[in-house]
Parts: sequence; structure tokens; C-alpha cells
Amino acid sequence: MHFYAGVIAAPFLVLLALTGLVILYRGPVERLTQHDLRVVHDAGTPLPLTQQLAAVKAAYPDAEVTSLDVAKDSTSSSSFGLDNNSVVFVDPYTAKVLGSAGWDDGIVQLANRLHGNLNNERVKVPFVSIGALVGDGGWIKHYVVGDMVLEIAGGWILVLAVSGLYLWWPRRSREPRSTRKARWWPRLTKTGRARWRDLHAIPGVLYCGVLVLTVFSGFFWADHWGTNFTSVANKLTPNSWQDAPNSALPKLGDVDRQGSKIPWNTGSATVPNSSAGAAALPAPLTLDAVAAIANDVGMKPGYTISFPTDGEDEAGNPTYGSFTLSNSWPRATGEARSVFVDQFSGKTLGEMNVYGYGGVSYAADTLVSIHMGTQFGIFDRILMTVMCVGTLWSVISGAVMYVKRRRRGTLGLPRRPLDLRLGNRLIVIACVMGVVFPLWGLTLLIALVVDRFIIRRTPRLRHAFGQR
Repeated sequence: MHFYAGVIAAPFLVLLALTGLVILYRGPVERLTQHDLRVVHDAGTPLPLTQQLAAVKAAYPDAEVTSLDVAKDSTSSSSFGLDNNSVVFVDPYTAKVLGSAGWDDGIVQLANRLHGNLNNERVKVPFVSIGALVGDGGWIKHYVVGDMVLEIAGGWILVLAVSGLYLWWPRRSREPRSTRKARWWPRLTKTGRARWRDLHAIPGVLYCGVLVLTVFSGFFWADHWGTNFTSVANKLTPNSWQDAPNSALPKLGDVDRQGSKIPWNTGSATVPNSSAGAAALPAPLTLDAVAAIANDVGMKPGYTISFPTDGEDEAGNPTYGSFTLSNSWPRATGEARSVFVDQFSGKTLGEMNVYGYGGVSYAADTLVSIHMGTQFGIFDRILMTVMCVGTLWSVISGAVMYVKRRRRGTLGLPRRPLDLRLGNRLIVIACVMGVVFPLWGLTLLIALVVDRFIIRRTPRLRHAFGQR
């Protein structure tokens, strides 16, 4: 089981570990690969954000600016999001436009796509939706194929980790202590397979728990498993989502800010809408005013300001959107926060912490933050780094062991016991895991069918798979 799970999981482990390291260190990687866009010289006091915004509008007159990621430190550029799915970078000290890039460009975004769906989210297939059991849509939905493949690989990685731990687990032995397997420190004085066995098994055991936690938390992103989990989680502990509220049609009293004066008894008078042919609406808050509010409410460095979107309701009446302040992602779960600010008065219209998650989803988001290396600061990042590097080492050392133990003239597949009996506990574990991870369970059933009706009935295959 450990061998075949390794054969299936090894290429995915290499891919996920390498792309995971890129994502884990996305800041340094982006500053290295997009240095001209993201890195600026600290020149003292930044220019007003309104001046930086004006430079972007002048450079891209045909696009609408929709958001701003405020520079997170004194050597980072400001980045403005446009409605054409691109990001414009500005030197905050000179208001010089440094250039633009697609929001999905760069090695970090490529790593994200490979890590999440094998860089292909367009190919979808219909499959059974477990969410239908709790009344969330129909029984058949369409899911991303690349995402489903990674979900299946995740199941086999769990089997690989647990079976490896089982092989290592100490057992009673009548063998002399000198010949027993090493537990916590590799026998470097040994030669051949024994040394490589220790170099493979002991590091794997040390980070096995972290690997299982990381793989399990990765399922929350899965197109099939994640959406079905969300359906169940929302039934158990419902989320309390809050859409960004509209800014109210402003009163004259709302304009009484920053030193402006209005007649004493006119504060409750409505400012007429310009579409009614009367006076124009008061100007929305400037970006600098919104940034000052963000600092007042304690947003973290590098936060995002999403610009308001005005429109009409079903009756054709005008609506006025609000500014949304959001802490950057990835971040610790406790820092997940959105604050909605009236675009005219600057009043806080609402706030949503951790996206209004219920208890189950909150716990899942905490695991996701650990997975991203942001929940516990530098300790978390070191832990995830060790896990990624250790995973790569396990694949390399496992390949070396395979080469060393492979019998000449054979594929080196492990021999099958003549009397193969599966214990009841193993059957129960497999059934439970197949229910929890149905895509993995489906591949297990396929493997059993192929073994029973093809491999066992074909002499050459039976011999190759050690069943002779």
C-alpha cells in the first residue's frame, strides 16, 4: 500500500512542494521577479494617494480604477487595480507610473494555478454533489478536472503518510537491539538499504503530522470536496455574510466635515441627486481621507481599498456604493476583516470579521492560514518550509530505495503475500475514508476491480505485480 500510494503521489508531492515554496515566499519572489514594478527607493514622505491615483488615470484613461493596495512598507510601490484585470504600480514618492501587469501574471500566480488546479480550470466534468444531501443544489454539478485530480492525489498522499507511519511504528521484537530498526536517529554507519531506509523513514515520521494537516487543509480549496464541505459547514454553523451596504443619500450634515460649515438647522436636509436636475452630489471622500480612516480603525499595513460602485435599484432609483477596507490575504485568521465606509461621510456602515464565518468554517480557515504559513508568524513559515523541503527529500530518498531494492529484470514491484487477508479494522478505515473522500474512494474501487478482473487473469501482469 505504501509503495503504490507513493508511485501515485510522488509526482504530485514534488509539484505541490515546489509550488508551495514559491507561494510561501511570494513577497520575496515577486520583489525579485518584478523588481522594477514592486520595489522603490525610500525617499521620505509619500505623496498624497489622490496624486498617485491621478497619475494612473492619466496613464490609463480608457480603464476604470477599482481598488488600491496601499504600500505595505517604505520600499514597496502602491498598486492600483483596473477593471481590465490588470494592476498598475506607482512610486509613492514621485507618483511615477512604473508599469502594469496582468493580475494573473508572474511566477507566483503560475504557482498558484499549478498548486490549485494543474493550471487548467476550464475543463469541467459532471459529478455527484454531496451537498445535495443538505439541500444545496442538485445532485449533479460540474467540477474542474485538474482540481479533482489533485483531490484524488491528496487522498493517496494521506494513505502514503499513514502507511509510512505504520511501517515505522515500534513493535515488540525478539531481535537483538543492535539489529532493530532505528527510531529517531538514522544509522549513518550502516550501508546500502538500511541507511537509506533510516534517511527516508525518520524525517518522514518527524513531519508526518504536519504533512497530514497540510494536505487535509488543502481539501478546503478543492472544487468538489471544498464546495461540499462548505455546504455541510453552513448547515452546522451558518455563516452570516454581509454584502457591502450602500452609502445613504447624503444629508447636508454629512458634508459638515474637515472644517466645512453649514447653516445650524439644515443638517437633516437631503442633498438633491444631480439626476433630478438639482445641485450635484457632494464629492466622495478622497483616497487620503479613506486611508486616514483605515489607520483609525486599525487596518494592517498593505490593506486594500475597494472603490465604491454606484448604480440603480430595481425601481430605477440611484444607489451609492461604499468603500471597502480589507486586510491583505494571506494573513492570520484573526486578521481577516472587512470594514465598509460611507463614501460621502466616512461613517463606518458595517464590519465583517473572518467573512462572517460560522464556527466550523472559522476552524477551517484557521487550518488554511496554517497551511499558508501565516497563522503563527515566522514559526509557521519555518514549519511549512521544513515540511516542503522534507517532502522533496522523502521523494528523492524513496526513489533511491526503489533503485537499490529493485530486482534485476523486473519492475521492482513488491511481491504480494500468498495469503492476503485484510483485517476488519483496515476495511472499516478504508470505507470511512472512502465516504469522507469520495473521489479517492472511487479510485480505490477502480484499482480493486482492475486487480481482480485484469491483473489476476493476465499471467504477465500477475507476474509483474508479484502475484505469482
